[in-house]
Amino acid sequence: MIEPRPFQRVFLRRALGPGIDTAALSIPRGNGKSHLAAHILTQAITPGDPLHEPGKEYILLAGSLEQARMCFRPIREDLEPTGEYRFIDSVTRLGITHKPSNTKLRVLSSNARTAMGIVGCPLLVADEPGAWQAVGGELMHDAIQTAQGKPGSRLRVIYIGTLAPAPDGWWHDLVSDGSHGATYVQALQGDPERWDQWPEIRRCNPLCNISPTFRRKLLEERDAARADTRLKARFLSYRLNVPTGDESTVLLTVEDWEQVVGREVAPARGKPVVAVDLGGGRAWSAAVAIFQSGRMEAIAVAPGVPSISEQEKRDRVPSGTYRKLIETGALRIAEGLRVPPPAQLVDAIFEAWGRPVSITCDRFRLNELADCARGVPLFPRVSRWSESSADIRALRKIARDGPLSCAEGSRLLVAASLSAALVKNDDSGNTRLIKRGTNNTARDDVAAALVLAAGAFQRSARSRPRWRYRGVA
Repeated sequence: MIEPRPFQRVFLRRALGPGIDTAALSIPRGNGKSHLAAHILTQAITPGDPLHEPGKEYILLAGSLEQARMCFRPIREDLEPTGEYRFIDSVTRLGITHKPSNTKLRVLSSNARTAMGIVGCPLLVADEPGAWQAVGGELMHDAIQTAQGKPGSRLRVIYIGTLAPAPDGWWHDLVSDGSHGATYVQALQGDPERWDQWPEIRRCNPLCNISPTFRRKLLEERDAARADTRLKARFLSYRLNVPTGDESTVLLTVEDWEQVVGREVAPARGKPVVAVDLGGGRAWSAAVAIFQSGRMEAIAVAPGVPSISEQEKRDRVPSGTYRKLIETGALRIAEGLRVPPPAQLVDAIFEAWGRPVSITCDRFRLNELADCARGVPLFPRVSRWSESSADIRALRKIARDGPLSCAEGSRLLVAASLSAALVKNDDSGNTRLIKRGTNNTARDDVAAALVLAAGAFQRSARSRPRWRYRGVA
């Protein structure tokens, strides 16, 4: 029998207690989550155990069959010597049957279509729900809740996993809501302020107290994370169970953005350089201006059709988010139109910032600006890996080291877009923005304009004096 550790036994006493139908254990990786799931299911299909009900079917649920094998193998190793079980272990199917009692263990992946068959199951154990596919996982969770709500259902569900890699969603909500009613939640998370202190790391990783190898691994990863912010994000997510963006794929880290908004906002000195991202289809059009002092402002124009409330639902943002941007003046509407016209964005630029030093845009959209931005130098930018990488490096540098500061009225718009922006790295170390999802529902339009503006700002630095701004005189 696979024996649980003391901290796991604490969880099991509550999770399997009377009146609990949903339990969740969220802890960092490497602390025996899959083995705990294996222990529970081994009990369930072992005659004589309190969890065992002869003739019933128990379920192991994971993101994929390959992920499920991490839990399935120790169950098989434990039960196979008895000779009382029949095993299915193929590329497409996994399962176990106790032959004398016809009690079964069925293995499912996080596909909501397979959840329709959850009928009469007394116990479902879900391994690493954070790794389930974003859409399939949400639908699967809904299907499980539906199965629990059927008349006469005695389905008990136990979720065991780390919050990463999913950045948000139902699994995060379940853990953050904590214990209440028929739900029991136990979460072990680190303090981000003490992320590299060994006592905090050891507290969050109980198995390091019995495994010298695991302890050495944690220390090695901690030291590497101190030297590389991308590795720090991974360490926080997987070793301290603290949700954080993968800094190898985010445009700006949280720390860099905090630097930007933490600076005193510089005055709007001189004419700004401006960059635009022209929308098509469902996308917005956006413009970002960076003044010589480093002050940054942003505006966007959204289609008028569909309505703003419908766009919020489509883009899956909290109700009222876009309306608030309209009220602050950061977002404008192309009334009655499905695609914002370039002229409306240019008019908004002139109204907000006057005639800028230059406007930078994607080279394929240059002609659309030529007629409505007469008298302003237009600079096309080619979206090659090398040029995109140079612009992203420029943005990260002026965000981290200065002088970039963000005007108060633009912060909500810029922050919302940065949270949706996604970058991709190639084997040569170059980086460029890529679209998240499909159908232009990720509002990274302002972030795309910001990248172009940062590149234009840095290229024009040779004609400007060295940054000396220290606050408003």
